[in-house]
Amino acid sequence: MRKGLTLIELILSMVIIGIVFTVIPRLIMSMNQSTQTTLKEEAMYNAMAQIGMVLNLPWDNNNTQNSQILSVNAGDAAYNCNTTSGYRIGGFIGGRNCITPPLESYAAGAIGQEGDGLSNDIDDFHNTNITADKNCTGVVLGLFRIGTTVTYVIDPASTGTIALSTADQSPNQTNTKRILIRVGYGPSSRQSGCITSLEYHAFNIGHIQINSRNWN
Repeated sequence: MRKGLTLIELILSMVIIGIVFTVIPRLIMSMNQSTQTTLKEEAMYNAMAQIGMVLNLPWDNNNTQNSQILSVNAGDAAYNCNTTSGYRIGGFIGGRNCITPPLESYAAGAIGQEGDGLSNDIDDFHNTNITADKNCTGVVLGLFRIGTTVTYVIDPASTGTIALSTADQSPNQTNTKRILIRVGYGPSSRQSGCITSLEYHAFNIGHIQINSRNWN
C-alpha cells in the first residue's frame, strides 16, 4: 500500500492550490468592483430621475397659480420688467407676461415646502433626502444616499461674462435658484464619500403664453 504522493501528484496539487489562491481572490475582487459599479449606476440614475422631475415643476409655489414673473426682494434690478415698454432684458416685448397687469404683483415664496405638504414646485425639494435600503424591510441602512438642496443665489450679471453663483442668499429672494443634488455612499456600503453631484440654476422667467387667434 502506497503511503505518500508521487512527485507528479505533488506538483499537480501545488499547481491546483496555486490556481485556487490566484484566481479566487481576483474573482472576488471583480465581483466587488461589479457590485460597486452597479451601485454607482443605480445611484446616478436615481439622482438624474429626481433632478429631471424637479426641473419640470414651476419655479415657485406662486407660479402654480399664475404665470407672471414674480417679485423678489434681492434680485438684480437689471432683470425687472420695464413698466413702460413691457420689456424685460433677455426677453422680448410683451413676452413672459411682462406687460400683463398686475405686473410683478406676486411675490416669490420662501425656500421649502409650504403648509399644503405638496411637492409642486422646485424649492419644495429643499433638504429632502433619499436612502436606498439594502432590503425591503428598511431595517438595514442604505447603500447610497441622495440629498437635495435648493437655495436663492446671486443673479448672474446682465452684461459681460455670465458667471453662475453658488453663494446662498436665502432667505433673501433673488431671480435665481440653485438646485444641488449630492449622491454619496450610505453606511451599509463598503465605500464611503461622494459618488457625484448634479447642479442646475433655474430662473424667475414666468411661463410662456402663446396667444391664439381664430381663423375665419
